[in-house]
Amino acid sequence: METLSIAPAMALMWPAVLPFLSVLLLLFSLKLLPGKWRKNTLPLADLIVLLGIILSFALFDPGSIRHFLDPDRPMDWIPLLASASFILRNMVPLRVRFLVESGAMSAWLLLLTLPLLRQETLFQGTFSYSLTLAAWLAIRFSYPVDRTTGLDPFFLIPSFFTAAVLGVLSPLSGSLLVGQLAGGLSAVFGAMLLSTLFGTRLSGIEPGWVLGALLVIGLMYVDISPGVIGSLAGALLLGGVAGRLSLLGQRTGSGKRALILAGLSLLPLAVGIIVTVENVRNQGGGY
Repeated sequence: METLSIAPAMALMWPAVLPFLSVLLLLFSLKLLPGKWRKNTLPLADLIVLLGIILSFALFDPGSIRHFLDPDRPMDWIPLLASASFILRNMVPLRVRFLVESGAMSAWLLLLTLPLLRQETLFQGTFSYSLTLAAWLAIRFSYPVDRTTGLDPFFLIPSFFTAAVLGVLSPLSGSLLVGQLAGGLSAVFGAMLLSTLFGTRLSGIEPGWVLGALLVIGLMYVDISPGVIGSLAGALLLGGVAGRLSLLGQRTGSGKRALILAGLSLLPLAVGIIVTVENVRNQGGGY
């Protein structure tokens, strides 16, 4: 058996430094705005994050930027659909935003999985689509986003860990490209986390949406086992639920909350790492 190593894959992750620094510097620059402009910077901060995501795709998958809406390359749809998500939710009134966002996610998931759904029977396609959508919506709405203050920074911890672990596991499972995109996304999440330490408000919706889309791609189109994808999705869901519960405890300090979310998120991720390593060993090789 070859030595298990992800060093070659990690060496190809260096371009992720560019979106990390770009997003971090641009988010910090929001603090330089005049006082009257700093009252509602949430949409602008989310736009900066979206641009960082698009930059990551441009670096690792230039085809997703050069040609949109290619039915044979569903991954190329992700930057466009994330941009459409940002535009939709900032255009619609707050009272219907939940319905609009849910409808958009349903349509986006259909577009991402349509090539595979066409190969299945109506019952099989409907069942797999409904199950995936239910899991996606459950994860999304376990992360509460306030219309003025955005997402509680602690909720970014599970997303950051999950994106980083996906970036490590995907090359071992056969897709360096998904791993690179997940690595770029984790760099964006890292920049978001650091910026929140200085009071930047973010919703985290678009990077969360992209992470969900990459998990769908990994499950449907890449040879990543359902158990591993389930562990990654479980980390997101458990992190969201734990975050909500920690909000109920008024005496829970910030340090303790961070440890709770990090610890509970890492439990399912550890399962995914163990399963991936065992799969690689059983195949008699390494990356």
